[in-house]
Amino acid sequence: MAPSRAGAGAVLPVVVALLLGVVAAAAATGGARKMASHGEGANLKASPGAPAAGGSADQFRGKARLPSFAAPRRYELFLRPDLVACTFSGSVAISVAVSAPTRFLVLNALDLSVNRASIRFQALEPTEVVFFKDDGVLVLGFAKQLPLGEGLLKMDFNGTLNDQMRGFYRSKYQYKGKERNMAVTQFESVDARRCFPCWDEPAFKAKFKLTLEVPSELVALSNMPVANATFAGPIKTVRYQESPPMSTYLVAIVVGLFEYVEGMTTKGTRVRVYTQIGKSNQGKFALDVGVKSLNLYKDYFDTPYPLPKLDMIAIPDFAAGAMENYGLVTYREVALLFDDKSSSASSKQSVAITVAHELAHQWFGNLVTMEWWTHLWLNEGFATWMSHLAVDSFFPQWNIWTQFLDSTTTALRLDSLEASHPIEVEIHHASEVDQIFDAISYDKGASVIRMLQSYLGAERFQKAMASYMKKYAYSNAKTEDLWAVLEKETGEPVKDLMTTWTKQKGYPVINAKIKGNDIEIEQAQFLLDGSSGSGMWIVPVTSGCGAYDTQKKFLLKLKRDKLVIDSQCGDRKKGGNFWTKLNINGTGFYRVKYDDELAAALQNALETKKLSLMDKIGIVDDLYALSIARQQTFASLLRLLYGYRGEADYSVLSHINTVTASIAKVSADAIPALAGDIKQLLIKILLSPAEKLGWDPKKGESHLDVMLRPLLLTALVQLGYGKTINEGVRRFNIFTRDRSTSLLPPDTRKAAYLSVMQNVSSSNRSGYDALRKIYKESAEGEERLQVLGILSSCRDKSIVLESLNLIFTNEVRNQDASMLLRGIQPEAREISWNWLKENWERISRTFSGSLEASFVKNIVPLFTSNEKAAEISKFFATRTKPGFERTLKQSLESVRISARWAEGIRSEPGLAQTVRELLAKP
Repeated sequence: MAPSRAGAGAVLPVVVALLLGVVAAAAATGGARKMASHGEGANLKASPGAPAAGGSADQFRGKARLPSFAAPRRYELFLRPDLVACTFSGSVAISVAVSAPTRFLVLNALDLSVNRASIRFQALEPTEVVFFKDDGVLVLGFAKQLPLGEGLLKMDFNGTLNDQMRGFYRSKYQYKGKERNMAVTQFESVDARRCFPCWDEPAFKAKFKLTLEVPSELVALSNMPVANATFAGPIKTVRYQESPPMSTYLVAIVVGLFEYVEGMTTKGTRVRVYTQIGKSNQGKFALDVGVKSLNLYKDYFDTPYPLPKLDMIAIPDFAAGAMENYGLVTYREVALLFDDKSSSASSKQSVAITVAHELAHQWFGNLVTMEWWTHLWLNEGFATWMSHLAVDSFFPQWNIWTQFLDSTTTALRLDSLEASHPIEVEIHHASEVDQIFDAISYDKGASVIRMLQSYLGAERFQKAMASYMKKYAYSNAKTEDLWAVLEKETGEPVKDLMTTWTKQKGYPVINAKIKGNDIEIEQAQFLLDGSSGSGMWIVPVTSGCGAYDTQKKFLLKLKRDKLVIDSQCGDRKKGGNFWTKLNINGTGFYRVKYDDELAAALQNALETKKLSLMDKIGIVDDLYALSIARQQTFASLLRLLYGYRGEADYSVLSHINTVTASIAKVSADAIPALAGDIKQLLIKILLSPAEKLGWDPKKGESHLDVMLRPLLLTALVQLGYGKTINEGVRRFNIFTRDRSTSLLPPDTRKAAYLSVMQNVSSSNRSGYDALRKIYKESAEGEERLQVLGILSSCRDKSIVLESLNLIFTNEVRNQDASMLLRGIQPEAREISWNWLKENWERISRTFSGSLEASFVKNIVPLFTSNEKAAEISKFFATRTKPGFERTLKQSLESVRISARWAEGIRSEPGLAQTVRELLAKP
């Protein structure tokens, strides 16, 4: 992004400053010094500890990390944002500790214009100012070695309030009918350098003292409370209290018009939820969850919340779901706001989980911070796990730990790809960091924590966590540091056990076979493409036999072992009571493949209601994955699914729905002649609980039933069930005439909207136009996202293109663009792929990071042929960027896996007979 224009020649773009620095350096050294061009340089391994007493600035190019011979201790940061011109100016004074002989200071800066003449370290003026744009690195070279100890580095700079939702950016909002700008920061992972020059790595913790100069009428928030403010007419200068040591990615600033609701923790910490004017009532639920979360985490970690206040604020334009900035947590509006009248039950749950997640970070991430991005999972895995612990405490009726298996199965699917990565993944360049904010760091991380806690026991685990928090407070930690504390507190071989789960990608499938009175078990790496990997794990195996009160636990350290079948397992010869289940309640991060006898016994246990909800989820998800890998037949998956036809639990049916949707998609490609019958079978499985719940909410029904209703109705619409579609259209037509009708409350609107889209075409677009009207007129973020999510759910190609092209209009915020991709149906995948190719350059210019990756992630996996995978691969061969390279590999691998699965289904004998038999069953 181009820097803002210099004023009166005083502020120089970094490129110009760089050139002047080279000239000055050449003059100072009496010879010419060649400067490398911005775009080149090898991606070299770092040697952060090596002092650089001499040499050229080029030695710092292309490194993974900044050198450690100088480190910040304290920042005094002044910023003056201009919300009309969308620019900002600032100055920074950094107390820098020089610990080894050097004549260089190496820090980060990007998209900033730096005043060359303002740069001083103590009284020294740099003779070189070199900027490596590809690395976001600023090198200051001095004529002589710098004095050891602390010195003050000062410089002035300016920049643009960008529209990229990263760094220091602008977000648009409406106030009294007029569009206005607010200024917002989003620094994780490596974008603080876009706001001010800094040591932009997690290990460089420092104290921050911020000052903002802003229009007097605006609210200006930062991490710490306001120390004082002075007014000069229309401008105020706001000074904030000094922060404790923290990483740059956690610094936060928000300037705009807001109102708030307020609460207090048991220890007197002030908690506020800030919203746009007129929306503060929608912040009350998040406020309640936030206060409860701070109270719970204080007790769990035996460590108080370290700051004087906690603010949470809803931002209209926000790339992520939320960001845990120390003391000032930023959220998308839909992730923070909840309205009893206009929000759905699933939205309420999502807000609770998100708030609890971000506030867990105030300890795991902010107080104790990962040493480097390789250890990101220490932040995200623990926050994901802790959020479920908290929400289960606040809302036990939500059965949140059963729902947690959504996270586990999501991670299991991604981690069974060859293109997956270890939890601890090497990061060689700042451009690689965004890619690892994925289901491995979050969901696999949380799942292996749950596995470890289950193995160690809740009490021992909690005690160790409190010790870890105290030991590393206000500093940084690596994964090994956590294992060391856990080993010391529990006496268990935690490091040996957990290293097998965090330092290698993938996970095992446990093959279980009956042999005499034993069950022989053998581990092997599971890959969805059917190949065999070489991984070996230390597996905490749990088993139940005939009942849940006879569980056994042991560590499988070798490739093979065996379990003895006890008498309480039931009589194998008589059948009925006998069953054995491994991985009880899905606490282990692995799959299980049973031999025919064990599988039949488990299916019987399922149909006679002997299994827990979590184990009902586990056995179907395992068989689904094994079927994709062609290690079990497609027919066996259909037979198992049929055993769930009387199921009524939300979490179980949510997983069943995931499997049925996948089956419907692959059937259409693999066996089109049989696809209609398979859809009828899937409808038969889901219809009974859907009819029981109906369309209308019932007084006193549970939170989970409220969420189950739209899940089932939407599933039936997607499977083409005419009765549900017709009823959805009927209710929608009433809704368009009366938006307050009780016939279509927020929870069931998606099903009705989707019903309407099934009949939309170029010649019959009234339903589509009505949905567009709802989108434009609605003030509710959730409602607008629901409409966006189904506008592309149409077989008519021109309607799909019209919907996709909305991405390039002011009608859709950039953060919401991916919603328009999520509803694309297989019939429209080819036109969507062509659209993606034709518009890729524009997409690549407009979106970055995870937003750019979302286009690949949502369109590429729609295909199920090797030929299409080859075509897509060829297209991206010259267009891949680090921000979505891993996503592309994973998406292409998914296409090839789907192709292989479809091929297996096509060649499977007797499949049509199995489908007919199941359809004929009562």
